[in-house]
Amino acid sequence: MSTHMTGSHLLEGLVVVEIGTRLAAAACGSLMADLGADVVLVEDRAEPRRDRALVAAGKRSLAADPRNTADRALVMNLVDAADVVLVSSDLGGLDAEIWNRPRSKGLIVCDFTAYGHSGPLAGVGHPEALVQALSAVADTTGRPDGLPTFTGAPLLDMETAVYGLAAILAAVLVRRRTGAGQRIDMALYDVGVNALLTFIPLVLVHKPATRAGNRHPALATWNAFRAQDGWVLICGPTNEQWRKLCLVMDRPALVDMPAFRTPASRVDNVDLLDTHVGAWASGLTASRCIELVSARGIPCSAILPLDGIASEPNLVHRSMVLKAADPVGGQSLLLPGNPIRVTGARSETTKAIPLPDSGRAWCAERARGASPDAARIDGDPHLQTRPLDGLRVVEIGMNTVAPLACRQLGALGADVIKVEPPTGDTNRINAPLRADGEAYVYALSNTDKRGIVLDLKLPADRDTLWKLLGTADVVMENLKPGSLVKLGFGADAVRQRFPAIVYCSVNGFGYDSVYPGRPALDTVIQGMSGVMATTPVDGVPTKSGISISDQLGGQFGLAGILAALLARETTGTGVHLDIAMQDCSAWATQARWNGGEHRVPSIVVASDGLVAIEGDASLLADPHGASASEVVEAANSLGLDAAPILSVKDVMAHPQTAARGLLKIVPTADDDEWLALGSPLKLLSTPAEVRSAMPRLGFVHPELSQELGLPTSGPSFRLSA
Repeated sequence: MSTHMTGSHLLEGLVVVEIGTRLAAAACGSLMADLGADVVLVEDRAEPRRDRALVAAGKRSLAADPRNTADRALVMNLVDAADVVLVSSDLGGLDAEIWNRPRSKGLIVCDFTAYGHSGPLAGVGHPEALVQALSAVADTTGRPDGLPTFTGAPLLDMETAVYGLAAILAAVLVRRRTGAGQRIDMALYDVGVNALLTFIPLVLVHKPATRAGNRHPALATWNAFRAQDGWVLICGPTNEQWRKLCLVMDRPALVDMPAFRTPASRVDNVDLLDTHVGAWASGLTASRCIELVSARGIPCSAILPLDGIASEPNLVHRSMVLKAADPVGGQSLLLPGNPIRVTGARSETTKAIPLPDSGRAWCAERARGASPDAARIDGDPHLQTRPLDGLRVVEIGMNTVAPLACRQLGALGADVIKVEPPTGDTNRINAPLRADGEAYVYALSNTDKRGIVLDLKLPADRDTLWKLLGTADVVMENLKPGSLVKLGFGADAVRQRFPAIVYCSVNGFGYDSVYPGRPALDTVIQGMSGVMATTPVDGVPTKSGISISDQLGGQFGLAGILAALLARETTGTGVHLDIAMQDCSAWATQARWNGGEHRVPSIVVASDGLVAIEGDASLLADPHGASASEVVEAANSLGLDAAPILSVKDVMAHPQTAARGLLKIVPTADDDEWLALGSPLKLLSTPAEVRSAMPRLGFVHPELSQELGLPTSGPSFRLSA
C-alpha cells in the first residue's frame, strides 16, 4: 500500500451540513470529509436513500424528520452554527427554505441544482440524464450511426461536485478576509455546457459536432478493438506511430498503401483501417496486445471492467479503492479514496460508514453554538473583492488539464502567468483553425491569463522562470512526469527555494505510480478507470463524448490548489499535490462500484428531433407526427420528466445558455476577440468573471516585461497577455 496521503487534513476545522439529496451535493460533502472537514449528513428518518452507505461514508449522521418540530429546530440551529451548508433547492422542501431564508453573516450556502437560479429553466428539478439531454452531453456520446447515449456514470453530478468544492473553498478564502459568507449557485447545466469545449469549435466552422463512438473525429488509428479476452484501446495517429503499429502487426505493406499513407487518408479510410487492426487484435489476448503495442511507445490500454476496479494495480497502489462494512445491511462495500493527494503524508486506508443518527449528540452540542442574536443577511450583497485577489499562479501546462484549472483561477481573480515554450502550447495548432491560423480550442482553454514564452533549455530563460517563481503562490503543471525535474523545476527543487508555494502536478497516473512515464490520453484514462465500462453501446465499452478524464484532472487540480491555499493560511507552508487523472476518473464511477439498478431514459423519436423520457414511455400515446415540444408536454401531463435531446449547436443558441452567461465574446490585449466560456463557479457575492482571452504567441506585455527586468524583444523570450 502506498505511504502517501490523500490530503485528509487540508480542511480541518470546517463544519459542513449536507442536506441536499442530489448526488452532486453528496459527492461534494464526501470530498470535504475526505479533506478533513466535519460533515454532517442530514438524513430523512422516514425515507433512507438507496445509496445511503456510499454517501454517508466518512460523515456524521443526523436522522431527522422535517415534519417533527424538535428535529426541524435542531437542523435549523445546526445550519446556523455551521460554516457551509449543501442543499438542492430545485427538489423543494427544507433545501429551498434554507436557500431563501435570511442567514447568519458568515454562512456559505451552496445550492446544487439542475439549471440554477436564472434563465427559463430555473427551478426545473430534472435528474442528471435529462440535463445531459438538454446540454448536448448525450448527443456527443455513442455510435455515430446510432442514437445519443447517456453515460453510465453520473458524470455531470460528479463534475459539479468538484466545481462546487472549488467554489466553496474560494468563498471560505473570501470569508477569511472579510468575515462574510455568501450563496453559491451551482448548476449541472453550466458544467455540461463547459464540458463541450472541444465540440464548440466544430460548430464555429460549420462541421459536425456529434458522436464518434470510440474513434477520434480527426485522427486514426484511434479506437477500441476486441481481443480474445477483453477490449483494448489503441491510439496511434501519427505517421511514425502508424508505421510502428504496422510492424507490430507484421503487416509492413500497409504503411505505404495509398489509403493509409497520410493522417488525412487514414481518417478518410478509417473503416478499412480499423478492420485490419481489429483482425490482428482479435487473435491475441488483451495483455499480449498491450505488451506489443506499448513496447513501441504507442498509447494503448486494456479497457478495465467495473469488476476490475478493486484490483487495478495503480488504483490499489494509490489507495483509491477502500473496503468498508455497511453497519446497516452488513454488506462489504467498495468506497473511493480521495484523488487530492499530498506528497509525503500518510494515506487513509479505511472509511467508516456511520449508523443512522449516530451523530445526534455531536450535532446537538454543535447546534448550541448557534446565536439567535447573530447578524443575519438576506439576498446577495456584492463584496468589493474577488476570491483570489493578490495571488499569482504560474501555469506550465499544455492542452486541457492545467489550462482548465488556471482559467478558473484567473476568473476568480488570480494573476495567472502562462509559461509556453517557443513553439507554444500544442493547442495553438489544434484544428479547427480560424482563417488567420489561430485555434479556437486554445482560445476557449486560455482565458484570464497573461503569458511568457521561455526556452527552459537556455540559462537566461531558466533564470527568468526562477525570478517569476519567486513572486508566485501556486505552480500548476501537467507535463509528462519528470520533464520539469530534468530541467531543474520539479516540485522538490521549487519548494526547497520557496516553501510557501503550492505546487500542483496533474498527469495520467500520478507521480507515485506503478506506471511511471506511461502516455496518458483522455481516451486511455477513460479506458483504465472504469468510465468506458459504465457505458456499453451494443456490447462495446464506450467513452464519454466529453473529455471527462482531462476535465476531472483539471477540476481536481483547481479544488486541490484552493484547499492547499486555505491550509497555507494556517500553516504558512505549501504542499506538493500529486493528482492522477486515473484516480479522478475512477472516483467519478463510484456510484456503479457496488452494483445496484442503473436506469437510463427512454428515447422517443418526434417529428423534429429526439426526446428523453424518465419513466415508462409506453404510457404515452403514439407520438407519430408529434413535435418534440408536444412529446415533452404529453409526458409531463402524465407525471413523467422529459426533455428534448439537443445538439451542441442548439445549446449554444439556447436561452438558458445566454441567461447563465455561459458563452461570451471577450477581448485580447492585441486588439482581437474570441468566444469564451463563462465560469460555472457562480459565487453570488464575489462572482468569477471571464474578462479576456490570450493573444497571439509573441505578444509582448509591457508590465510583466518591466516587472521581470526583461527587454521588450529578443530571441530567448516572448510575452503574451
